[in-house]
Amino acid sequence: MYLGTQEELVQRLTNPDAFAEGLEFLPYPFGTSAAFLAADEELGFSRVVEELTGSRATALSLLAFIAGRAHEPVSKNGMTEWAHRSLFQFVPNLPSLSCRRYLEHMDQLTDEVVEQITIRLGEELVRKGHRPSLVFFDPTNFSTEQQPEEDDPDRQLPRPGHAKDGNLQAKLVGLATAVTAEHLPVYHRVYPGNENDAKLFQEVVGTMVEQLRKFGAVAEELTFVFDKGVNSEDGLAAIHAEQVHFLSSLKRNQVRDLLAKPRTAYRSLYTTEQQETIHGFRSKRRVLGVDGVVVVAFNESARKRQARDYERAKERFLATCQSVAAKMSKPHRGRRSTVQSVTERIEDALPPKWRGAFKYRVGATLDQDPPRFTVTGWVEAKREAELKEGFGKTVVFTDRVDWTDEQIVRTYYARSGMEEEFHILKDVLLMPVMPIFHRRDKRIRVHAFLCVVGLLFYRWIQRRVEEATKERVPIEALASRLDRIQVVALARKGSKKVKVVLQKLSTEERQVVEAMHLARFVPN
Repeated sequence: MYLGTQEELVQRLTNPDAFAEGLEFLPYPFGTSAAFLAADEELGFSRVVEELTGSRATALSLLAFIAGRAHEPVSKNGMTEWAHRSLFQFVPNLPSLSCRRYLEHMDQLTDEVVEQITIRLGEELVRKGHRPSLVFFDPTNFSTEQQPEEDDPDRQLPRPGHAKDGNLQAKLVGLATAVTAEHLPVYHRVYPGNENDAKLFQEVVGTMVEQLRKFGAVAEELTFVFDKGVNSEDGLAAIHAEQVHFLSSLKRNQVRDLLAKPRTAYRSLYTTEQQETIHGFRSKRRVLGVDGVVVVAFNESARKRQARDYERAKERFLATCQSVAAKMSKPHRGRRSTVQSVTERIEDALPPKWRGAFKYRVGATLDQDPPRFTVTGWVEAKREAELKEGFGKTVVFTDRVDWTDEQIVRTYYARSGMEEEFHILKDVLLMPVMPIFHRRDKRIRVHAFLCVVGLLFYRWIQRRVEEATKERVPIEALASRLDRIQVVALARKGSKKVKVVLQKLSTEERQVVEAMHLARFVPN
């Protein structure tokens, strides 16, 4: 930027207020949009969309939605307003982002086109050295405000089910994703919210393996990692039919004899980054019709945490029962209580994962008006002992009999990264699937797909920054850095010339800019 002659520069330095009065400053958000444009260039999403749909406008509209969703999140009705105050206003040939036009672009993504885009993105990942071998699979669901008719053929996705966010009244839409060991998504499936996880896995194994093969994965090298909630005899049979491997956890009642083994049966396997020692032992076992090895892992620090949480939940449950019992034993004004209303108060204090040990009884007198209620709560000793026996323990089952105990346990624990994937897709400040501003199934599917592409972009950016800095960058920290990176448009009053510059960057922000070469997106 030219600042004038030497005499003018001296005058401005000695009288900075006068210099500032002659300038106009207009800041713009930059980091998130620029990073997503960079990720798109490297992975080729918009290029592939344009090739498959024949429309550059469609490609740019969908890319704008992905970037906007990561930034705000933006809805289809708010895209035009968002684009006008974001970096996307400078994107050449950006089409109209009105709601009607955006929906027309969405409708270009048929199921076949979405599959082809996924395969092409997967091929690009393989070309860049990310051939999948470990694949972590996990389903989740999202609450919606929709109440479709059961027989509406265009609205079969939102269905009542077991809400993983605890919203028992909402209709749900399911989303299953599969990611690589680097947390790069390579497969997704949108499904009705009332579909069982284990049944879903059995249904999608074949198509998942076929899709991975299409972009270069070798079936015999694939190992699918999943939770016990997905596990079933039919699911493992489907895995073996595809000639791929599996690694999964088991329910405690499937190997109760192994959980009862003394601590002397365990040996030290490894120490985590948090300096927690993992112990374990191995046993050959046939489970769910498959011969394999079971490794029981034990973490003393995790045992203490679970025991502490359990005692707190137990204390809260018993205190609630006593409090409700005391109130119900006395006459009171207001709305009459019922067995159902009293039961609901007790149920609210029941922790789902330990409800098998916590018992209660609600009774009502029949010879009094209004009726009096008796409330009794207790802990079932046998069930409590079984629960405590499993604290700190994880049971892992696999057909990878050639792997070491440490390798088996480390691989299963690595699936905790899936929780972060769903955090990204549920956190309003990251890449949220919710709220879903669509009613028809086909658009809900496209909406979820675009959010998964956004997840891929976030993970790609994270990986590139970590490679450049040689240090772990949590996704929330990355999002915060991107959000803080802004540009400023500078103009002198009365002049039509505008200069856009990056605001002063912190060391962490500069690392992101340099890792993704974001300076090239500064509009001038």
